[in-house]
Amino acid sequence: MIKILSLAFLSFFMITTSTAQDKVLLKLKPDLNNPITQKLHMTIDVNAGAQSTMIDATMLSVTTNTAATDSTVTYSTKFTEMIMAMDAGMMTINYDSKNPDANEFSKQIHEKVKTMLDNPVVAVMSLDGKVKDVEDAPDGNDLFDPNMLKEASFEYPSKELKVGEQWKATSNNKALGPIEQTYTLKSISADGIAITTEGHINAEGESIGSVIGQYLLNPKTHYLKSATIETKVKKDDIDVTSKIEIL
Repeated sequence: MIKILSLAFLSFFMITTSTAQDKVLLKLKPDLNNPITQKLHMTIDVNAGAQSTMIDATMLSVTTNTAATDSTVTYSTKFTEMIMAMDAGMMTINYDSKNPDANEFSKQIHEKVKTMLDNPVVAVMSLDGKVKDVEDAPDGNDLFDPNMLKEASFEYPSKELKVGEQWKATSNNKALGPIEQTYTLKSISADGIAITTEGHINAEGESIGSVIGQYLLNPKTHYLKSATIETKVKKDDIDVTSKIEIL
């Protein structure tokens, strides 16, 4: 279960125009010391033959840009709440970070995630969207690996894009293998910059999964406003389908 949640966190960690524009140069424009709250809802369906598991989880976080240079921004993300329900056939587990002592299973889960709830993640990102360094990460849990942020982030192209143009990016995930994605700029409006992605997950030269998603960026700052990402992976006779919504 911990490995499954870890993949979901990786997905979590994956991610200025006016109305009349038909081109845009994607580049982060940091707004310092202005906390941004986000809600992550994810469902995970694991099919391992006779054994299947369903997970439904919601996490709340607050991200604050704390410093910026001409080429980078330092930000801090604090997870404030986590709620999870897991149905593993004959076993049902519920966890709420506000009531971690509800049962023995809840206590065990809380031991895995409490450092993420107690301590913020501090990272440095280039203004083209790529995480360069993780300066401070919670220790003592099996869910968060600092490399997740680097693997999940993708680099904005260095040129102006027209609506309909595409760019490609590949990240190397140590658990899954290379993830090759094609991003398409779908629209530019006062509501946001819409981007879609389609990709393949490869292992040992073979495709083991796919990724599809839609992102909406803030039209002024180019930070993520909302997203929907669906990932399907089949590995070692186990099928995992996850859907993540960021609001």
